Amino acid sequence: MLVIAHRGNNKEEFENSFSAYERSVACGADRIELDVLLTKDGHAVINHDDHLMHATGKNLYCSDLTRKEIAQLKQRNGDPVPFLDEVVERFLDRIQLNIEIKGNDPESARAVRDVVGKHRLVDKIVVSSFCPEPLIYLRDFCPNIVRACLTGDDELPWPNFSHLAILNFMHMTSSTIVHPRMGQLSEHFMDQCKSRSWRVYTWSPMIGEDQSRESWWTMLKSLDVDGHCTNYPTEFILWQKNEAAIEYRSQQLFNFDTSGEHVHAH
Repeated sequence: MLVIAHRGNNKEEFENSFSAYERSVACGADRIELDVLLTKDGHAVINHDDHLMHATGKNLYCSDLTRKEIAQLKQRNGDPVPFLDEVVERFLDRIQLNIEIKGNDPESARAVRDVVGKHRLVDKIVVSSFCPEPLIYLRDFCPNIVRACLTGDDELPWPNFSHLAILNFMHMTSSTIVHPRMGQLSEHFMDQCKSRSWRVYTWSPMIGEDQSRESWWTMLKSLDVDGHCTNYPTEFILWQKNEAAIEYRSQQLFNFDTSGEHVHAH
């Protein structure tokens, strides 16, 4: 499974910070997931919510501030608040990026397009959203950017998803990737996705893997998920390596046994 670092390596460094992204690269993650909103003057800033209290301790909103004003702030770990163009310049040659556009404003998609649409490494970018409007904008004005539909409500199993049926959402946005919350998965869900050649990258809430994460990962593996957006990328990588080693040893024993040489219990 592809290892996607949720908001960067957020358990080892402060979420959605340069430090969290550097740690994602260092641990060997395949992709960083990050959140994009618009500043007052139309720049793509990275923060999970419009409100900057969690990130900076300031009672301010991204949408009320210009890029210059936000650039003067510091996150709780001392890093500057990152902007998408800065992250792309600093990281895209080292790791893939999953850009989640927050909200339904197509202008956010325009800002993302302006940063990555003509980038030489645009094939390392996935743009996802819970809302159709940003993805429809990219479909129409920058179709070379890979698009992904986010699903999030456990109370709305297949074929419902957020406020739209997933079939409609995927069709209207011409998306090829589904990002379901990991608790939504089932064999039927995966069968439906595979029959349509959709790739499936699950995601975990911030506290979703604090307990029994290896059981969750085992379930994802058993369903043949393409990748997982995890809060524990370092542990997830090590777990996958250990699982691969166990499978290899088991296969070697099987091959040895079926070749006519039998392993004795003593």
